[in-house]
Amino acid sequence: MLVAFLFAAIAVFDCLFQASVASGLHKLNLLNHRSLLHGSRATDPSASHYGTLTFHQTGNATRVTINNPPINLLDYKLISDLYDFLMTLQPAPGKTTPKVVIFSSANLDFFISHFDLRALRAEATPDEAKSFDKLISSTRLLQSITSTAFIAEIDGRTNGGGQELSSQMDMRFAGPNAVIAQWENSCGFVATAGGQAFMGATVGKARAMEYLLASKILDGRTATRFGLVNNYYDSAQELRREVDALAARIGLFPQPALNDTKFSLQFLNPTVASLDEQIARFRPIAGSSASQAIVKYYLQVSNESNTAFEKGIPDTLVRDLYGNEPLADKEKVLNGAISSGFSWNDFDGDGYH
Repeated sequence: MLVAFLFAAIAVFDCLFQASVASGLHKLNLLNHRSLLHGSRATDPSASHYGTLTFHQTGNATRVTINNPPINLLDYKLISDLYDFLMTLQPAPGKTTPKVVIFSSANLDFFISHFDLRALRAEATPDEAKSFDKLISSTRLLQSITSTAFIAEIDGRTNGGGQELSSQMDMRFAGPNAVIAQWENSCGFVATAGGQAFMGATVGKARAMEYLLASKILDGRTATRFGLVNNYYDSAQELRREVDALAARIGLFPQPALNDTKFSLQFLNPTVASLDEQIARFRPIAGSSASQAIVKYYLQVSNESNTAFEKGIPDTLVRDLYGNEPLADKEKVLNGAISSGFSWNDFDGDGYH
């Protein structure tokens, strides 16, 4: 009788509890379980203005499929859609949101690619120029929204800014096509959208140093051994089946427990102040002549398109600029002597001026 009473009490509590909890970044509405079973305004297709995200809801979980051809580039369109979607997940009185959000990709080769370096040019459009700030804001939302657990289902390439987003989701699972990298050091700058700080918190200092300083590429198995992803699966079908099963199981449980668990574990995250300091340190590092020249070389060779060079970064960039094979103007590139069409010295966080 006591056990039955306790379960009944939990069910009633889950349906009726309406109070809000606020603490720093943690402000949420404890939602009723029954209303979530009938969908969420957060999954309205209008949340994807540029059409780079599609949504499918099953129970209390929403699958978000990323599709921004040709390489799922983290450009202003994808960043804007991601930011707008995350904003809809912020709790409010009388609002329902999914307990779990799974991010996956429609592109067999790419999960989420790197930040669009063309957005840093002087001739960038206003939307492009704002994309860096929106990227930072999106990473902060992944942490501050404690009413939803975020899962990255990685079965393609993720590099640079895309991997920084993945590393700040609550869980990551990899399939056979997963290729994970932070290429920033090979470009002469750093992973400034949280990639460095969260990497240390996730895998430990020594492995983070190995991965970041060498701009190493990790496959799914190696990333699992590093502790960067939760688990590796041998097929895309098994990956999706297991992630869906995990999300469905999490979605069964009362909302207040999810809220408090995610909030309680935030003490493991880097502080917002330390993340802001990282952004400030980024500017002079990225303003070096060598970094400017390397980025210009990359844009000339890859044009951020689905090429063999793009699929191989950072190794293809390391091969061309730092390898033993001769490359025309390699020394000039590394010495920052190639003139650039834009200057990172003018970057102030809102684009180039």
